[in-house]
Amino acid sequence: MVHPSIEVTQHNKIISRLYNNTTSRYLWLDKRQLTTQAHDALDFISAASNHGLRPDDYHYSTLHLLDPTQSENSAKQFDILLTDGLLQLIHDISNGRLDAIIADPDWFIPQTKINAGEFLQQALLTGHLRSRLNALIPTRTEYHALTSAIDRYQSYVDRGGWEQIPETQVLRSGDTHHNIPLIQARLAFEDESLTVKDTEKSKYFDTLMEQAVRRFQKKHSLKNDGIIGSETRYAMNISASERLRQIQINLERRRWMPKDLGQRYLFVNLANYKLSAIENGDTKLDMRIMIGRKTRPTPSFSSQVNHLVFNPYWNIPPNLAILDLLPQQQANTNYFYLKGIRVFSIDNGQKTEHDPYTIDWESVSDQNFPYILRQDPGEHNALGQLKFMFPNQWDIYLHDTAHKELFTESKRSLSSGCIRLEDPIALANFSLINNGSELSVMDMIASNENIGLVLTKSLPIYAVYFTVWLDDGEVIFSADVYDRDQHVAELL
Repeated sequence: MVHPSIEVTQHNKIISRLYNNTTSRYLWLDKRQLTTQAHDALDFISAASNHGLRPDDYHYSTLHLLDPTQSENSAKQFDILLTDGLLQLIHDISNGRLDAIIADPDWFIPQTKINAGEFLQQALLTGHLRSRLNALIPTRTEYHALTSAIDRYQSYVDRGGWEQIPETQVLRSGDTHHNIPLIQARLAFEDESLTVKDTEKSKYFDTLMEQAVRRFQKKHSLKNDGIIGSETRYAMNISASERLRQIQINLERRRWMPKDLGQRYLFVNLANYKLSAIENGDTKLDMRIMIGRKTRPTPSFSSQVNHLVFNPYWNIPPNLAILDLLPQQQANTNYFYLKGIRVFSIDNGQKTEHDPYTIDWESVSDQNFPYILRQDPGEHNALGQLKFMFPNQWDIYLHDTAHKELFTESKRSLSSGCIRLEDPIALANFSLINNGSELSVMDMIASNENIGLVLTKSLPIYAVYFTVWLDDGEVIFSADVYDRDQHVAELL
């Protein structure tokens, strides 16, 4: 039973059951000496820092201060604290330390739950505690790359980090400036290929430094132009400790994810404006996306793409009709006609179409808007030629766009919540593999007909918010466009 003098966390009942189910006085001691399994448990807790967690949250320092050989009371304290700490770490590594929906209210991907007490009991019975504990650690390459980055950025913090770059004019290759040595030192902190030259020449912005700036911009999801403007300087001035915290936050988010995403699925990272199509662990497609703007953010979610619509109608949501399109029509009475937008009302259950030229739009307002707007398929349609549908509570979908030029922007939080696709035709071809459709994707688009096509096997989709991720083996940072990191950081 739990010793009455020891305060532990919410695990009291679990700990009581563990001790009631064993014939031994201790779980981790034999004649008050640490067993092999005790050493394995302590090693696992010690390594919590590799995962962006604090070993002392699992009693690590206290356990090292206790000497079980000293007294019966010390032995009981040690044994129960090790049990409690390990139970908590089993939970945190498997599920995440935080409740996702509390830490990030826009996260709607269900967390997998583990029964830490049952897991520990079975692991102790098998005698293979170390391997069972290690099996809890997420196995994805991205997770392990971030654990390595933890060590690297902790070393930057331990070295004192980098100096702040003072406010400076825009700098480009060929310029000379007294702050360039400081900028070179900042770049060299993370970029070992850059060597700081002698003092006189280091004030000169040469082509080697431009290449280093471009590498920095790529690593921090900035416009890759080799020019040091305000955004690049701002990213340079984010401290090593802040970057370390950003990695820790994103390790936590990855622990919230399901262990098995499936053999074929779509992976959308909202924070870096990218969609990937994955099959058997290989990336088959990568494309740029646009997401909801900050005032209409796209949530993190999981669902199943179950049908495609070619040459779609756009049934315009009421809030967008009122906030976005009504002012356009009031400013230009030809707007709805030119954009192929039709106007309807519902009277006694009957849908009636209205000629927009017969409506006094100046008398219509957000308080008096009795209309339903629908945009016909065509070149002006906001959804383009294709949309991909999946069940969700926000009426979000993936779709084409008539504004392809916006994909060249580095910041692409531009939509009203839906996800716009750079290459919807490629995604449609991926989605329809083995679907048995008689017509090709291009045939269905060329028909100009509104065609719905149900997938014979739905395609999982995961839309996540990772502000640190892996690209070609390199850890990449992005801006926290929705300001979701801060709340996680406060709780973590």
